Amino acid sequence: MLLIVLATGLLLVVPVKADIPPYSLSVSPTTISLGNTVNIMVIVTSGNARFAYGVTIGVQKPNGAGSAVSNQVISTDRFGSGSVSVQYPTSTSWTPVNGTVATNVGGVYNVVVNQTSPTNIANVASRQFTVTAMMSVVVSQPTSGTIVQRGQALTITASVANSLGAVSGATVKFLSPSNVNITLPEVSSTNGVYSISYQVLISDPLGSWTIIVYASDSSGNSGTSIPVTVTTTKSDLFVDAMVAYNSKGVPTTSFSTGDTVYPYFRIKYSGSSGTFLTAGQYVVSVKNPSGTTVANLTAVYDANRLGFYTPTGYSVSTFDPGGSWTIGINANSLNDGFGNTGPNFDTSVRVDVVTSPLGYLPFIIGGVVALLGGIVVLKRYDTSLEGFEHLEQMIGGPIPRGSSLLLLGDPGSGKTVLSYELLHDELETGRPCAFLSYDAFPEDVQGRMGEFGWDIISHLRKGRLKIIDCYSGLAGQGEGALRDPSDLTELNIQVTSFITKAKNAPVTLILDSLTPIFNGVEAKQAINFLQTVGAKVKKTGGLFILTASRGAIPEDSIAKIKSIADGVIELTLVRTGRKGVRYLTVLKMERRRIASETVSFEIARGRGLVFRVSRFGILRGKLQHLKLKSGQSSEKRVPSTAAPAKPDGKPVDEKDKGGAGSGLPSKGTGTKQR
Repeated sequence: MLLIVLATGLLLVVPVKADIPPYSLSVSPTTISLGNTVNIMVIVTSGNARFAYGVTIGVQKPNGAGSAVSNQVISTDRFGSGSVSVQYPTSTSWTPVNGTVATNVGGVYNVVVNQTSPTNIANVASRQFTVTAMMSVVVSQPTSGTIVQRGQALTITASVANSLGAVSGATVKFLSPSNVNITLPEVSSTNGVYSISYQVLISDPLGSWTIIVYASDSSGNSGTSIPVTVTTTKSDLFVDAMVAYNSKGVPTTSFSTGDTVYPYFRIKYSGSSGTFLTAGQYVVSVKNPSGTTVANLTAVYDANRLGFYTPTGYSVSTFDPGGSWTIGINANSLNDGFGNTGPNFDTSVRVDVVTSPLGYLPFIIGGVVALLGGIVVLKRYDTSLEGFEHLEQMIGGPIPRGSSLLLLGDPGSGKTVLSYELLHDELETGRPCAFLSYDAFPEDVQGRMGEFGWDIISHLRKGRLKIIDCYSGLAGQGEGALRDPSDLTELNIQVTSFITKAKNAPVTLILDSLTPIFNGVEAKQAINFLQTVGAKVKKTGGLFILTASRGAIPEDSIAKIKSIADGVIELTLVRTGRKGVRYLTVLKMERRRIASETVSFEIARGRGLVFRVSRFGILRGKLQHLKLKSGQSSEKRVPSTAAPAKPDGKPVDEKDKGGAGSGLPSKGTGTKQR
């Protein structure tokens, strides 16, 4: 009995194991990517045998983005050991406290185990795991190798995603060429697309520009794109508008003795949308009719006039000769201080200086008396029909090589026929020619020229002539060489290809006519195209001939084309009842002494243009020809003479002005013989 009591006493004093058994916690794997799962295991060792321990497993997401708990029971074996496993976040046992149960945020997740049974004991075990959230940033625009000009807009587009899909609401940035952070706004939340049209600054550095797009979100997730390298080039400066004001502040092209010429112009950046230069000072040259520079004026920016103005101006004196003067800016004389230069060609406008005739009054009176006495006799016998060679006499010789010629006139005045005759003349000398036909199908061009006896089929077969069909596209047939005749880039490519195939031989390019071009694109774009193509043709020592109809093209555009062309021939059609009379006037021709007369002409089948001129003028022209020949025998070119003039006509001196009268560069003075 005593033994039983002692045994019972011993059992009563055997201690129960503590309420806090050794807990351990494991998380596997310790690093995962967004959206993946971890396994959380809680282990009890040396606990009460065959005992149930209640625990709560808590997971805290980074930056307070959310938390969740899972209540579990750990049952021990006879050795007091046990464990429980739960998947986060896929197990259904998780109860969200706030936020969502997910590994959708990058960063460090904290796992804490609290004992809830048999007693409440906090933080018996803890661990961490990391969710990585690298963003994928892909730049779709631009691509490496892109060339962008200062002032142009460059579209930069990037898509941002992570392992869960497209990322919306991210902060996406890139560095400009000047290392300024530029933010790309989100344009598609569904697809995670961010885009911006960045206008390259006029002052941005030139050369290589490496674009790297950076993306990040509020949770600290981030990513960068693969570098994209583009090249930034300078912007070209060109004179947007040039006019001359008189002493009264009125823009005009006519000045007289005692008046003052005040040039005004604006300078624009190419490749930009309405960006003008607003600082600096530049030189404007004033040249008299002989091409001599009589003054270099300094133009400064005038904020009130929104352009550059010459406050001193040039005063016309009584000793200044009358005639056509030139006000111009030399090529590559403009620089904005950031390396943007221009213009690519000499840019100028012409003004007329009218001198007072009072000093010549006695001579005029004597001449009038003598003239009236002879007019009665002359008029009766003073008519002769001359062929196409008379045009050379009016020009003062063959059309100078390396020049541009504008044939300007009324509809039906004969511009196209004149261009056909010039084309035939060039082909007969063996020069490669191209005809840009905007007004007729190629077969119609062949047929019309054939009516005048100008066969071009043989030249087409030999490859000496190329007709670039710009008309089929306009007519809606779509079978021409150019499906879109207003695509000046494609047209420029074809012209360049033609010049290249000519192997730098002097080429002749004829464009008939300008009307569809100006109807299809903006005037400034069309004029820039003419300057570019004209420069390429003239560089070969060839001719660039273009036709334009009055009334079909804005007058300001006509004025601009006239100013950049080396030669201008005007044709008019005067109708009286059912009859019409055609007239031709040579308005200007660089490097030639032209005649100021206006001559009537007819269009004859088998001959082309036939001029009605004065017999006495012909005789006078021949005498002048002999005089010039003796004085110019040392020159390499074929001597040319002034055109015969009517009794009241005088030759106008149009000598070489060094290209100041043209927006296109001039080449040599080579001529051709007929």
